[in-house]
Amino acid sequence: MGSYRSIVCPINESALSSKGEAVAAYLSRLSGARLILLTVINKWKSAEPMTTDSREWSDIHNMWIGEGLELLDKAEDKLRGEGLNNIETVLREGETINEIIEEAKKRKADLIVMSLHRIPMKRLLPWSIMNKITKEAPCPVYWVFD
Repeated sequence: MGSYRSIVCPINESALSSKGEAVAAYLSRLSGARLILLTVINKWKSAEPMTTDSREWSDIHNMWIGEGLELLDKAEDKLRGEGLNNIETVLREGETINEIIEEAKKRKADLIVMSLHRIPMKRLLPWSIMNKITKEAPCPVYWVFD
């Protein structure tokens, strides 16, 4: 178990995400690995065709970043309160799948821990999140299901 040095755990505001965090924290404790909590702001990328350089759009963008940072801070505080100190938080913007994979590559992650709802057959299709991340990740992916 001591072979993990770096674990990336993408998080979001869903209740299921906290299950993934718990698994990642457990594995981090067992292995001594650095736990990297990652949240990806994809709203800006999705809204890009409509955005302008206006103050209003800047305020919206800053609000989304603030929400992401708040999410990371809460998750970090919770895990530190449980005695886990080898934590880092990262906020990225862009397409969720690409950003998770790029962060795992950048960090030379040994494992990605992700939460996902039960998988119907369509989740295994080539365009699914599960399929894309599993195939493109630079390391194994530990899937946590509800």
